[in-house]
Amino acid sequence: MLKELRADLARYRAMGHGNLEIAGHPAFWSVFWYRFGHWIYNEGGPALVRWPCKLFYPFIYKFLEAVMQMRLDPSAEIGPGLYISHSGGVHIHPDVVIGPNCNLTHNVTIGTSAMGRPGVPRIGDDVYIGTGATLIGDIKVGSGAKIAANTLVMNNVPSGATVMGVPGRVMMRSQPKEAAKQPAMAVKDGNRDNVRTSAAG
Repeated sequence: MLKELRADLARYRAMGHGNLEIAGHPAFWSVFWYRFGHWIYNEGGPALVRWPCKLFYPFIYKFLEAVMQMRLDPSAEIGPGLYISHSGGVHIHPDVVIGPNCNLTHNVTIGTSAMGRPGVPRIGDDVYIGTGATLIGDIKVGSGAKIAANTLVMNNVPSGATVMGVPGRVMMRSQPKEAAKQPAMAVKDGNRDNVRTSAAG
């Protein structure tokens, strides 16, 4: 947890936020609570510490969901260096996988398709997702991709592509930085217990 949280802090500082601003940033507190919850439920820390934490964790989680409209499920797999610029309207399905150093804005939904069809997005490294974007279904978003504001993404997105529109269409492509050196990332296919490894992008 601490390694990922330090990377998150570094991203906020790199975006120009000072320590005092970060301390009062609602979106950062949502990121922090996600990291804490992921440690409690998924990282196998000491039971004597985790079990008491499970008693009060849901209350803060529900507060963030009800008051600030931030739902970062602790079962989701989110890489280090997550940056959420504004609080409000962010909903991430528990089976979603997001790579390192991604940027999310407000009113972003990442989850399942309509009518209960299985599968959720798998998102690579260094991906930007704009305000009001919706990513649904069993799709893969390649590393370095950019999703424009108010875009509906229902199909795979190539690495380095910029997607916009409803439904989203690739408008341009660029080679993502260090594309050849991207590490493998764990992805989930429908069942969150079914984990395989695939090169991001």
